[in-house]
Amino acid sequence: MASPSFKREYCLAYEGQIGNVFTPMQIDEIVKLGNKYKDIPIDQMTIKSLAVDWGFSSSQTGIVLLEHINPSPREDKIIVRYTQIISKGDLNQICDKIWDFYLKYQNLYIFCDGSNRAATNLLKIKFGESLDWQPEEVNPQSMRILPVNFNTEHKNMLSHLQTMVSQKYLIIPEEHKELIISLKTAFARELTLDKDQTSYDYVFDALRMGLKAYEIK
Repeated sequence: MASPSFKREYCLAYEGQIGNVFTPMQIDEIVKLGNKYKDIPIDQMTIKSLAVDWGFSSSQTGIVLLEHINPSPREDKIIVRYTQIISKGDLNQICDKIWDFYLKYQNLYIFCDGSNRAATNLLKIKFGESLDWQPEEVNPQSMRILPVNFNTEHKNMLSHLQTMVSQKYLIIPEEHKELIISLKTAFARELTLDKDQTSYDYVFDALRMGLKAYEIK
């Protein structure tokens, strides 16, 4: 029963194959911490990031909301507050949902996959931002919607996520099951994620985009 594959083999739980990016022990530790701190209320003064991995017409959209918390004077954690997978969602409705998060939470920065320029521009229109943007000119000082260039940043984002997990800065309450499975099954070659072997890669990508809001010093 202690085996990482027990649920998959005996409880008919879909968890995919064990990946090579994180160890089961690393994931168990950050889930335990997530459960420990999940009841801390969201604070309007903290830095929050909402990340969206756009789905195209036949794929799924992943959304992840993160918050920086200080459960004790000497602790810094980034906790997952919300995750959602939307199948073949209407882009206007997704943008409305993001806008609702923005109205609800202060100090919220929004990251999205800039390769889907049409979806990103639709969101920027919602926020009244200029559509004349280039990936290399993204600046959180002048815009709330921050497009991410996966082509140039994917390896750095995966490395950053690995550091966040290994040092237990990132914590995930157990109710975010699909996101946890994505970490368990994450498989990479030379810091390039193999999405064919990684389950729920859309929330995985949203997570690593959202973590761009936080640096470890």
